[in-house]
Amino acid sequence: SAHSLHQNQHAKKKLPPPPKELPSPKERLLPKKVITVFGPESSGTTFLATTLGVASGAFGTDGGWEYVLAPGKGRNKGPQYKWAHLDNVAKRAMTPDGELEIQHLSLPWGWMCGDPPLADVAIVDALVPDECFRYERDPSLDFHYAESIWFMQHRQKKRLAQARMKRPNTNQHHRALLEVNDRDRVDYPNGKTKYMNKTEVARLQGICRDEVRISGLNEVDSHWTCGAKCGKNEFDGFALYPQRFSVNITAHIEWYLTRGVDISVVLSLRDRSISYKSKFHGHCPLERESRREDAIALNLMKEAIEKYGAKGSRCGSLPGDVSGRQRAFSVSYEGMVGMKEVYLKGLYKQLGIESTYIPSFADGNTKYVGDANQNAGNEGFFSQLQQLWTSTTMPDVKSLDNSPVNVLPKRVISVVGADRSSTLFLSAALAAATGCSHTGGESSQHAVSEDDAFEIQYMPLPWDHSCEVNSALSEVSERNVNDTQILLDSIAPVQCFSPSDVSILQKCKHDASISQEVFEEVSSRQQAEDMVSLLPNRYFVNVTSHIEWYLSRDIDISVVLVMRDTSISKKEWISCGISSTLVDASFEKSMGLMKEAFVAYGMHGSRVPKVGTERVLIVSYEGLMEMKDSYLYEIYNELGIDSTFLPSFTDGNAKYIKDPPPKKH
Repeated sequence: SAHSLHQNQHAKKKLPPPPKELPSPKERLLPKKVITVFGPESSGTTFLATTLGVASGAFGTDGGWEYVLAPGKGRNKGPQYKWAHLDNVAKRAMTPDGELEIQHLSLPWGWMCGDPPLADVAIVDALVPDECFRYERDPSLDFHYAESIWFMQHRQKKRLAQARMKRPNTNQHHRALLEVNDRDRVDYPNGKTKYMNKTEVARLQGICRDEVRISGLNEVDSHWTCGAKCGKNEFDGFALYPQRFSVNITAHIEWYLTRGVDISVVLSLRDRSISYKSKFHGHCPLERESRREDAIALNLMKEAIEKYGAKGSRCGSLPGDVSGRQRAFSVSYEGMVGMKEVYLKGLYKQLGIESTYIPSFADGNTKYVGDANQNAGNEGFFSQLQQLWTSTTMPDVKSLDNSPVNVLPKRVISVVGADRSSTLFLSAALAAATGCSHTGGESSQHAVSEDDAFEIQYMPLPWDHSCEVNSALSEVSERNVNDTQILLDSIAPVQCFSPSDVSILQKCKHDASISQEVFEEVSSRQQAEDMVSLLPNRYFVNVTSHIEWYLSRDIDISVVLVMRDTSISKKEWISCGISSTLVDASFEKSMGLMKEAFVAYGMHGSRVPKVGTERVLIVSYEGLMEMKDSYLYEIYNELGIDSTFLPSFTDGNAKYIKDPPPKKH
């Protein structure tokens, strides 16, 4: 934000010493590589950008220093350059060699929302280098200095607004603040400074024109844009920005690609209801403006995923994009908090960052999660998901052929997640998208294609047929949690899952290499006319060995790990009558199994033979609810599914979201 440079003004902690030497004049302004973190306000972008900044060496573990122009102390002193300390990557950070820049851009970024009131959300093409960045309101000023002046004026307005209202609430106070007229402008001395003078400004302005291609003259060729409004006459070479703006992410990617910069963008996704409440209480307490800004942000993110995500329509389309690789990556705040270092290291690998840095993780969602509000809708959410599995949008329930030609499918997708993480929702969507039919039965975990070549497996961890089973186990868990932690190596294909015919058993034994012990057990049960599933009522599956079981039989398998807010998943589980002891133990077990699988078979996994043969993909329930069709189509692309099927998206999290507790003063 515009006042980010002032965040340490009253900091109590001891700051590290500032650099002893002044920054050297730059000869080039564009780095070789840029990583930009985008997301709606309060979606976790600051944490993510700062983490990537530290991991890449662009930002220090104890913060960073920036040499900025600010108002001098004393009534008659002009602007002065000084070192300002930043706790986080407020806007950008660059490695000492100038090769890599980490950019942080909330959508929108900048000054107060609603100032001026009811203004349209400005959208620009790109964030240009700092040396080329000026504000349209005061283009003659260094932008750091302009922000400092506006912040001083803001404090003056705030004092007037507070004087008008004895006990304002947040919204009223913000409105009153916007209605206060600007005070008389502060004089801006134009004298030379110790570090930068008009000659240096002119030199950098020339680099902005020649290297960065920011000039109104260049815009006659549509190949080049200034990133924002082009400066004219004496401001030619500067891109002029509004005080508050969003960035067209697709245009931002292409702006850098056309200039030969290798760019990746990271899209931060967080539960929409929580993100909105956090923004409302921390950034923009104006409901109409907040919702409008968020809607624009999501549209910009969806467009970027569609055009530069996995198999995006624009990947490799520009002359400067010779690799044709994916440029836009979505990151789940809930997934990062849930899987921590495993998730983060996977992101590092996607972005080409070599680092072992792991920050401290604190779940910022917890304070927004309460008991379900039964008046908020979405009652019986888990039941609704079960209905989706056999809804009319899907093929009819399939009857298994007693004499199948093959018991092994050619392709398997297993949808895995901690119980109540909405694995069933995604399983149903993937089944419909691939034309697979539910095999019937309340306890079934499978949907198969008509020719039995494709199979979707629904694998919550643990699998526990019903709330009644969970409730019955709850008392056991209080005595010994281990009694409920049964672990299986794999889930067999549907034909061998609970076979009802000896001929099928023989095929399972021969084709699927099901063990003799299992065969004899099933045969004896059949002879006793007690044909039931061999599986216990409640069990976990070792996801890693599950993958290897299918690979060893030459079956193409992918595993989709579904992440959902931990607090909400646990509350849904506890509402089923489960003890908190069992819930906590089960979540720990589930996360351990999923982490192990991702480390082994995820992006650049230890057991992945080469790039492009990854077996494990992490997806976010909140991402599905936030970006809907764009996010689901991205999952289809990752899994090689050619489909336009879309389910109904009903956010099951919303009924749990509450206002945060008031801040202590």
